Amino acid sequence: MTYALTLVLSLLGGGALGLAYFGGLWLTVRRMHRTQRPKRLLLGSFFARAVLALGGFYAVVRLMGPRWELLALCLLGFLIARTALVRSVRPAPPLSRS
Repeated sequence: MTYALTLVLSLLGGGALGLAYFGGLWLTVRRMHRTQRPKRLLLGSFFARAVLALGGFYAVVRLMGPRWELLALCLLGFLIARTALVRSVRPAPPLSRS
């Protein structure tokens, strides 16, 4: 595998992890008002998402090699996914009545 492909895969892997993590958070928050035990839902969701994210970062380091730039690109992809999700689910600002 070429080094450039490894860099791209690391970035895409981080993006996929970010989509899973923050998408799961968004779904959890949307379900909070419909559940009987919101604390249990929030705590269970947090642990599941944390295990997924940490396991994913570990897999990137383990499979692609312990290079700091690969981990940094994975984290960058994670944060790009967060930014994209925040912008996509943000409600529209209210129209001003003037």
